Amino acid sequence: MERANEISFSNFRDLGGLPLPQGGEIKRGKLFRACRLMPKCEEDKEFLASLHLDCVVDLRVPREIKEKPDELPEGVEYVNASVFGDTKFQVLAPTLRSKLALLFCTDGQFDEILQGIRDSYAYMPYAKHAYKLLFDRLNAGKTVAFHCTAGKDRTGVAAMMIELALGRTREQAKAEYMLSNERRAHSNSKIMQLIKKVPLREKLYEVVNYSSRVHEELFDTAYEAIFSKYPTIEAFLAAEYGVTEQDIAGWKKNYTAATENA
Repeated sequence: MERANEISFSNFRDLGGLPLPQGGEIKRGKLFRACRLMPKCEEDKEFLASLHLDCVVDLRVPREIKEKPDELPEGVEYVNASVFGDTKFQVLAPTLRSKLALLFCTDGQFDEILQGIRDSYAYMPYAKHAYKLLFDRLNAGKTVAFHCTAGKDRTGVAAMMIELALGRTREQAKAEYMLSNERRAHSNSKIMQLIKKVPLREKLYEVVNYSSRVHEELFDTAYEAIFSKYPTIEAFLAAEYGVTEQDIAGWKKNYTAATENA
């Protein structure tokens, strides 16, 4: 299990076990955040099957999916909920086309990409066409894995919203978000070592390094995009997603539990 987790799914996490400030924890084996789900061997397939997922919500744009599709156990519902949809932020999706385009960017265009990443975090909490499909599955109490390509940005914003709704604090949610840098350290190091072998514009190295990591400023941008407008996460989810108080109560019933060693 750990081998599949560490090698093939470098940023795969069960949200279960995360503590809640009021006591208890998120229930284990019900909510998973992930990178793309492409098993490399039979052990990986067995790992995914062992999760007994009801549903996988894929937050990627269609081109990402076409290039590297998920391979899921039989009977698992698959939902494409493209966060970037048809917006300008679609260019931030790590497709072959977007990666090749970096080779021809000017320094000014690299600055626009960096700003685009920051702007996307203000946009993402309001990507209702996508995250509503995820929240609908939570309303139904499903065992769900949600993911993008690296499991850090689109997935990180989804996890933040869910954690806050379940009662986690801003600081707790941010710490879990920042864990992607640790989980992806090996992959990110390999990426930088590879491109450093090629003489490219220094600004390209900066963009790749920044975009392959998560940053506190980005988490704060998404958080403030919500709470500069709404007083509580419950008010936000109700107004923007139609997630009612009863729905939130259902989330807490289905996805939280008393601490196992209590």
